[in-house]
This record gives sequence, structure tokens and C-alpha cells, in this order.
Amino acid sequence: MEQLETKLKDYLDEVTGMKVAMHSHGTSHLPFFMTRLYDLTDMRLGTMSYLAVFLKQEDEFKPGQFLKHFAQISGFELDDVCVVAESLPSYVRKRMIEKGISFVVPNVQMYLPGMGMELRSRSASKKGKKPGHLSPATQVVLIYGLLGRIREPVSPLVLSKKLFYSTMTMSRSFDELEAMELGHVERIGRERLLTLALEKRHIWKKALPRLKSPVRHQKLIAERDMKRNDVFLAGDALAAGLTALSKQTMMAERDIPEYAVSADTWKRLEKEGVETIPVDEPGTCLLQVWRYDPKVLEVDGMVDPFSLYLSFQGETDERIEMVLEEMLERYL
Repeated sequence: MEQLETKLKDYLDEVTGMKVAMHSHGTSHLPFFMTRLYDLTDMRLGTMSYLAVFLKQEDEFKPGQFLKHFAQISGFELDDVCVVAESLPSYVRKRMIEKGISFVVPNVQMYLPGMGMELRSRSASKKGKKPGHLSPATQVVLIYGLLGRIREPVSPLVLSKKLFYSTMTMSRSFDELEAMELGHVERIGRERLLTLALEKRHIWKKALPRLKSPVRHQKLIAERDMKRNDVFLAGDALAAGLTALSKQTMMAERDIPEYAVSADTWKRLEKEGVETIPVDEPGTCLLQVWRYDPKVLEVDGMVDPFSLYLSFQGETDERIEMVLEEMLERYL
């Protein structure tokens, strides 16, 4: 922490020109579990005072969880708190800005809205440039592995049969995962074999900025049309959205059920004359049309938890964000 504190002082002095003073705040008043996550320091920057929260476990940091933790400590408003870290992924920093959490990552980015200050270094901006998303097929392979379904080195041919893609598509997915250093591909004879390169939690964290919501678009239709076309009997529709989330958590379900189907299933429904409904009314359901077939990743009759999490990208309800994070903890 001393090294990071020195970096913080030097960085703030350089970019603000203000005097920086710090002294230990102590953590004896914190719940024990929080002492393992945070170190506290009183920081004065010019005329402003902050409680600087130094992260001990940056890999575990989640903005929604952080807000929940500090709500337990009386005497501090969010505007009084500034998170300090050696490094944080760009998507985490973006989420913190959205939530109004002050932070400083020395030599990378400073966000102090209470002082009207935001600064990102040029080099950090280049590094933080958002890379392209993984292809839908590669996202499926990755999630298939995160679900624990790749237990040994696997070939494109074997995965193509399990995930219903061509062998060539699976081979390209191997290339993508290897390029991102998420998977290790070795050649034995004429076969290429994939193994996931990291522990699940690190894979998810590293891949998340390049993962995309599986939802291509949504349609309101009469639920009786789903039953009439045997969509449920064939297992082509899985519980999704708040319907799936409510089955796994204490989150309340929507008034209308939500399901996920593949683009092929939706095309079939359209050909069979299923019509969309402009507004929700009794007997309707919300159909999510996915970029990939949700069936190949099914978990207990529902969409898989990782795709479910991604389907809520852009969600602003903090209750849902917290419940999603808690749900993922069971799988990572």
C-alpha cells in the first residue's frame, strides 16, 4: 500500500498542482470481511477531504457490491469517498463513473466529480480502446467452458457436434480464444485441441469487455401461439430475463413471462403466422430472439447464468445489478 500511496501523491500533485496530505484512518470500526478488502486513509487534496479507499483485492472489486458495503458505514456520504487502485479494467471504471464513484488509478485515470475533475492519460486511452466483440460462436464456446463442460482438451470436431456449429467455425473460435490468451491450443498429430487457459473467475473478468448481450431483438407475442406451435414441447424456448432471474434469486418476476429462442425458431414462428403484439396485455409473453441458440447452454430449463447476466447489459436498476453479481458468484 505504501508504494501505491506514493504513486497516488505524485500523480495528484502532477495533474492537479494541489497539495496532497494523507494519514491512516484505521479499519477497526469495519466489519471483519471489509478489512480484507479495503484499507482506509484520510486524504486532503487542496481544500477537499476524502476517505481514500485502497483496494486490497482489485480482481474481486465490483462497484455495486462496494456501494452496498459502504452503505453499512455511518458518517460517510458517497461524495466523501475515493477509491484508489493500482489497476482496474476499463469496463469497471466506466461502471464507477456511471454510479458516481470517485476514483484514482495513478497514471491511468482520475475521476473526482466533486471537484469537477476527470482526466485520462493519452496512453491509457489508447490501451483502453474498446476491442471488438467475440463472435457469437466463440462466446458460446467460452460460456460452455465456464459452465464446466470442457473438462479435457477438446477438438473442433467434437465441439461442433455438441454446439451445432461447423468444424470450420469452431476452428476459428479456437483462434479467437488463443489470440485473447483465454485458451491454449496445441496440435497433436492432425488434431488441434483446446483447453481453457485460466481459472474461471479470471477468464470471465478478462473476456467480459468483449462479450455481447445475446439478445438480438425482442417480440411481444401471445403465449398461446408458443404452445400451439409446440415451442415449449420441443424445448426451443427457455426461461430468460427476469423470469429466469426470479427462479434463482429473490428478485420479483415480471407481470409477463420472458423466454429466449434462437433466430431459427423465430423464423419458423413467423412462417407459421405468429403475430407480434404492440403492447403487453394478459396472455402475452416477451420473446428474446438470441444471436445464438440458448438451448446448447441450457441450465435447468433456463438460459445459462452467463448469458443471462450479459442479457442485462445496460441495466440501470441497482437491485438487479446486485442480484446478477450474487448469482454469478455461485458459478465462478
